[in-house]
Amino acid sequence: MIIAASILYFEVNHYDDLISLINKYKNIEIANEDKDNGKMVVTIEAENNSDIEKLEEVFHNCDYIIDFTHHAFYFGDEVEKAELTGVIPDFDIKKPFSKKRIL
Repeated sequence: MIIAASILYFEVNHYDDLISLINKYKNIEIANEDKDNGKMVVTIEAENNSDIEKLEEVFHNCDYIIDFTHHAFYFGDEVEKAELTGVIPDFDIKKPFSKKRIL
């Protein structure tokens, strides 16, 4: 299980659209928001890096999302499993750190 702390910048007139999009995903929670200034902190729970990449693609394809970046990760039991088994999960911590567009 991977937990990502991510920041969304969005166009303020599309707040309701963003909430509707987020509500489609049970693994995304809003941690904090500043809807008047178009900022939101969310946490994402995912089984692997591929799940996070799929979410990135959805969010990056939304015109009203200005930027969506991950700022912290928690890999939970994945690190311990890798140490015990020698099998490295499919996550790549370099990939999720991406920017959609510069403000």
